[in-house]
Amino acid sequence: MDQHRGDQPPPRRITINDRRKLQPEAASTTQNDVNPPSAAPGAGTAEPPPVPATLVEDAPNPLEAQLEAARAEAAGYLDDLQRLKAEFDNYRKRIVKEQTSLLERASASLLHRLLPVLDNFELAVASAEESREFDRMLKGIEMVFGELKEVLTAEGLTAIAAKGQSFDPNYHEAALTVDGDEDGEPYVAEELRSGYTYKGRVLRPSMVKVARRHTG
Repeated sequence: MDQHRGDQPPPRRITINDRRKLQPEAASTTQNDVNPPSAAPGAGTAEPPPVPATLVEDAPNPLEAQLEAARAEAAGYLDDLQRLKAEFDNYRKRIVKEQTSLLERASASLLHRLLPVLDNFELAVASAEESREFDRMLKGIEMVFGELKEVLTAEGLTAIAAKGQSFDPNYHEAALTVDGDEDGEPYVAEELRSGYTYKGRVLRPSMVKVARRHTG
């Protein structure tokens, strides 16, 4: 019996680790992997890394963008004003040129109508020098004077009525006064120089001598 046991090899020993000893170590390892250890007390909060200077300089500035937009808008307004000023100057020059041309044409038309009067004056003077007759010369001058008045009247020139009319400072210029009744109405006693209106407007007032009517 004992001899038979001695012939058999001794049984192998299997080492079994205690799960209770391994459990805390594994839990600790898992916890450390999920939640890393916090910084030591008193170490403070970690500062973020500094931003590179190149990134700060290249960052867009909204105020500078608005300033550039305002400058561009002001430049546009300035261009518009300069173009408008140039157009107005050209318009003004064109209007002045047209008005000048219109006046020149009107003057030329009037002078053209006065040329026959000038011709008759020359004929009257030449006839008076040859004949030496006063009546003939006077007749020629009266004829030319009548033609001149017709031309001027057709252009809108009208003589102002003066002698015997009530004095009107709008149409009459008092050059002399005659003593009389202070309460009497002033009137034109004599016309010293003829006055004219041009198309209803006073071109030159009549120069007159003023007297007062008797109230008695």
